[in-house]
Amino acid sequence: MQKLIAALLVSITFFIAGCSSGEDISLATLKENHPESFGKPVEDSLTKEEQEALGLPAELPFNLESVEASAEEHEVEVDYMSKDADRLTVTTVYNPENNLQEADTRMTLDSGAIAGVTERDASVFFEWYDDEENVIYQMAYSPMDDDNRLEDALEIANSI
Repeated sequence: MQKLIAALLVSITFFIAGCSSGEDISLATLKENHPESFGKPVEDSLTKEEQEALGLPAELPFNLESVEASAEEHEVEVDYMSKDADRLTVTTVYNPENNLQEADTRMTLDSGAIAGVTERDASVFFEWYDDEENVIYQMAYSPMDDDNRLEDALEIANSI
């Protein structure tokens, strides 16, 4: 019985590890690996404090092919793309004026924040306010495989 439980735990661990990109997608690594498409826009537009509050997920449910950042006044958008056309867009809005969009559903994230969630035909959209950082995070996830779209999006949101 113990061997069965151990084998099951090992299988679950491999399954979970196989569902994420497993690569380091921290701020420093993204700046280093994507200096023109990510590093330059982030460093040129954001203070160190704003860079630390940038909504970067800890892991992705796909293998990262490219990442691009663009910044406008008080807003940064980071696009993550895979070879298979999976796409994640995370927008960080600095100094927000409580401009949260209407959502179909609400979910509580691991941080305790309440996220508005809207499921669209090919994507799922999450939006929440982080009172510690005084930012709004918006996340749109468009996977090629719709089977676990909402669950994967929730995991991404929880990792930000």
